[in-house]
Amino acid sequence: MYLTEPQQRELLKAARTQACPLAQRDYHWMAALIITGMRVFEFSRLTRPRVLQGLDAGWLVSDKRHCKGQRKANEYCVTQQLRVHLLALLRISDTEAVDRVLPEGEEQPLIWGRADGGEGTFLSPRSYQARMKIWVKAAGLDDRLTPHALRHTRGMNVMTRSRGNNAVKVAQIALNHASMRSTGVYLHVSREEMAAQLQLVDGGGRMRKADAVRVAAGAQA
Repeated sequence: MYLTEPQQRELLKAARTQACPLAQRDYHWMAALIITGMRVFEFSRLTRPRVLQGLDAGWLVSDKRHCKGQRKANEYCVTQQLRVHLLALLRISDTEAVDRVLPEGEEQPLIWGRADGGEGTFLSPRSYQARMKIWVKAAGLDDRLTPHALRHTRGMNVMTRSRGNNAVKVAQIALNHASMRSTGVYLHVSREEMAAQLQLVDGGGRMRKADAVRVAAGAQA
């Protein structure tokens, strides 16, 4: 399940247009997930120092302990758009840090979770899901959408927007897939996309179902 281009705009607009600090935070992390395709648990464990390092190097590298399979650290290119959202999240994190106390030995999280007696913590994956549901509903989208759908959205965006000769390979690297088999799912277009493309090929508008049934009946007579 993924979001089409219009759906992406509606989801982000729902949060972006609200002045609430939490809404602004949600807007930036949802945009960051669409741009990176990062899994929500992996994203939820990002720290301020790691993000600063990524901004400086141009590549955001996750701790492999938080990556699927824990085989290797995942890398994400810090594009200009991603930089904007990461910097915004850092500013929000620093603002919230004023009233927080980090447990000994822990680094400041990129996104803070609930304060328990003022002690800092990471926002949990379940909380990301709950926050996103607010904006999915506000945008009038399918209520089954979860943060993981933003990962699939990244894959589809790469496939549809890429102008290179091997979009599948780009998607594989961007999503840190170990096998091309995992990336192959993005080769399948949706029924809506197929219908739209065939309309362009054949020309004319789409025939109503009732008209199609009537034409078919006449052909059989």
